[in-house]
Amino acid sequence: MAKKIIMIMGILFTIILSLVYIDQRYFFNPVKFSQDAVTPHDWHEYERPMTLTYYNLEDGRQTVTINTEQEIKTLLRTLKQSPPEEDAELSEDVEGALKLSSNHHTLLEIYFYADHWKILKEKGAIYEITQPLEKLFNKY
Repeated sequence: MAKKIIMIMGILFTIILSLVYIDQRYFFNPVKFSQDAVTPHDWHEYERPMTLTYYNLEDGRQTVTINTEQEIKTLLRTLKQSPPEEDAELSEDVEGALKLSSNHHTLLEIYFYADHWKILKEKGAIYEITQPLEKLFNKY
């Protein structure tokens, strides 16, 4: 009986230790994470610390770096809510750019145009800039 209790305690300790390790090291929870166009990599590639850099090319190339996790998650969630545009054509004037990186590893690069945005590594999908997304970028 004592062996079973010790074994169960050991297994519970290992599970709890693993959960704490994953929570401290990785940006996303592997159970809740889903890959899509905005987050195309595996969950374990999004290691902490994450950095989001926004380049405003309209106003003389200003750079804003975002390090807070809540702001990064809000921005990623807002990007994911943007509907794809089937018939949109991009102008040649890039108004801004966004780069998501983790430990000097680039995970996402986006170019912003007048009314649309495009992921650089994706196969040509163009997304609409929604009002919530525009409000977020006007804040920076």
